[in-house]
Amino acid sequence: MKKFLLLIGFSLLAILLQLVVAPWFSIQGIKPDFVLVLIIFVAIQYGRVHGQLYGFGLGLLIDMIGIGSFLGLSALVKTIAGFLAGYLKGRRNRFNSFTFYTFTCFIIFLHYLIFFLINFHSTDYSIQFLVVRYVLPETIYTSVIFIIFDYILSLDDN
Repeated sequence: MKKFLLLIGFSLLAILLQLVVAPWFSIQGIKPDFVLVLIIFVAIQYGRVHGQLYGFGLGLLIDMIGIGSFLGLSALVKTIAGFLAGYLKGRRNRFNSFTFYTFTCFIIFLHYLIFFLINFHSTDYSIQFLVVRYVLPETIYTSVIFIIFDYILSLDDN
């Protein structure tokens, strides 16, 4: 029960960071996704099923409070990200840091690729434009935030 309440607290904190802090960190409309970072941490800690359920729940909540683009899209992409990140459970020590972070960055990239391809499906933007203008910058920004938080949290393990 204590872990569940702690997870709810972190969820509320991530949503608050997304609503209040992320706009301050915005660079040309590109901002980090603190909720996605939390979903990846949960999935790495608890596995695929927990990651996808947590991703779906937080994604749906984000869609309902208006942070997401339209109802269900954030739930979809965060479910996929949570599921894929769950594959990293127990593999942190088997992979070197570069490999671990490469997989994490790929999951973040895939999250944004699906999100922007669906979000802009009815526009005349090319896939290359979407990747260069939105997917790569958001992937890099969110990945850097993930790596920073992961480093800070790993200091407690030593």
